[in-house]
Amino acid sequence: MEAVNFQSLNMVRDELVATIEQAAQNLEKFVILQDDSHSLQACVEGVAQIAGTLRLIQFSGAEQLAQEIFANAQEISPGNSGRLFEKRLEVISNSFFILTRYLEYVQQSEKQVPVLLIPQINELRKLRAEPSFPESHFFSVDLTAKLVPPVVEPIAYEKETFSKLVRRTRHMYQIGLLGLVRNKQFKNSIAMMRRALSRLQRLCVEGQSLSSLWWLANATLGMIDSQQMQMQMIETRKLLFSRLDRVIAQIERSGVAAIQANAPRGLLKELVYLMALADTESEAVKLVRDTFRLDRFPYSEAELLSEREGLHGPSAHTVSSLAQVLQDELSNTKKILESASQSSVQMIDDMDGFIATLQKVAEILNIVGLAAAGNTLKDEIQRIKKWQKQGESIELIEMQDVANTLLYLESTVSAIEHSKLSNEKIDMANKVAQREVVASGQLSEAKKIVVLESQSGLALTKRALSAFAESDFDTGHIKNISKTLNSVRGGMLLLKNYRAAAVLVSCIVFVEKVLLEETAPPALHEMLETYADAIISLEYYLNSASATMIMDESVLPVAEESLEALGYPVSTLHDGL
Repeated sequence: MEAVNFQSLNMVRDELVATIEQAAQNLEKFVILQDDSHSLQACVEGVAQIAGTLRLIQFSGAEQLAQEIFANAQEISPGNSGRLFEKRLEVISNSFFILTRYLEYVQQSEKQVPVLLIPQINELRKLRAEPSFPESHFFSVDLTAKLVPPVVEPIAYEKETFSKLVRRTRHMYQIGLLGLVRNKQFKNSIAMMRRALSRLQRLCVEGQSLSSLWWLANATLGMIDSQQMQMQMIETRKLLFSRLDRVIAQIERSGVAAIQANAPRGLLKELVYLMALADTESEAVKLVRDTFRLDRFPYSEAELLSEREGLHGPSAHTVSSLAQVLQDELSNTKKILESASQSSVQMIDDMDGFIATLQKVAEILNIVGLAAAGNTLKDEIQRIKKWQKQGESIELIEMQDVANTLLYLESTVSAIEHSKLSNEKIDMANKVAQREVVASGQLSEAKKIVVLESQSGLALTKRALSAFAESDFDTGHIKNISKTLNSVRGGMLLLKNYRAAAVLVSCIVFVEKVLLEETAPPALHEMLETYADAIISLEYYLNSASATMIMDESVLPVAEESLEALGYPVSTLHDGL
């Protein structure tokens, strides 16, 4: 996983997405008109701009996808036709969608996982007859370390019969590989391949590099086959084990001398990547991690599969629109309940319409995967239907129970509106208790309010400082600054952003001990400029708040250095918070 520069992404995201959408529209226009070279050229130029922007903000996976789109777009020309032409247009169009979804994913999940884009990149590379990228393309590892597998008993052989032994072993491997590629007899096929690899390891004991390769391939197959992992045999993995067959073929042709050859580094890297992806603590996995000094990946095989499927799902705009519709419907039903509870007869006027609205909401909740929320609402609908049959005043406590359910649903919908609608998150939303969902939604809203209020406080401070400077240092303009900054400091403490709170302490002390003094110091203009740097840095810090209220602390040193230059260092005040 790669680090994400959210400041850079936030600065260019809207323009970047707009450029992607414009390029996609230009391609669509070319598809409709066929001979519109202007639209095609505009699309190509747009993709080049997209790739350049992604390179600038160091999004390697997204940049590579854009480069592949660009290379394929250059292969298109007016007047083209045929199956390849149609396929190229289809894949490029889909790639625009995937690229936009990936940028949304990065912003919402706050992580870069370029391996998610490998299937789409490879689909584009196939159109240009280029070799596919392995899964480990974006994975870095130092392969200079020597992997020392467990000791095995070598197979005794005559030099003249070595090639025959390898040929039989290879045949065994090929039988298993064929079943694997065709997705037939999965377990039996893997067992056949592992048996062949185990024999190859024993045949190549004298060649440490190749012996390690066969052990590593054997261990990887064992991990893939394990009940715990349930790893998918996707195309890149089938290609990996097919490439191993070519190494065996080389040994068969070259005889005993080939034992001393070095294992292909590309194969080693790919096998090490798959072992690093393992979410197990087997001895083989531990040995590989320790040898190559690998940290555990921040994602598992199951998460990769889920997120990869998510890239083909609804866009954030679609999810947001859907959530907004649900929010509106739930808000209207809450108002109806509130009106009924406050009326003297405590009855709902249009009961049929009220029930129909709730049934529509329940259906939508089930469609998007929020089964638990949808089922909860269906239970409430059954309760409301009983009210309808009774035709009497509704008990206030029953209305309150339904209102609590609607509040829970509103919080659940609010949560999916601001996060990626992945299977994992939906599953979490289905499992979390109603009270926790409501509390979480309210806490998230409260945090956003704190940030907005803090941003307003700093904006007010900037205006006051500007008026103070323009009025030849009339302290009347800044008499309330300390109070404003202290409220911002309180907000930072609520959000547990203690470092920013410490910076604000120094800001407040400077105002009280310097700016509000009756006699202005000689270099006050310069001091105000330096102080403004600190305030602007804090403003930048607050504006960097992501969906999870995580802020970019890399800007705080600027504020700290500015305050230290003024003689009010932050470190001496931090411990007192």
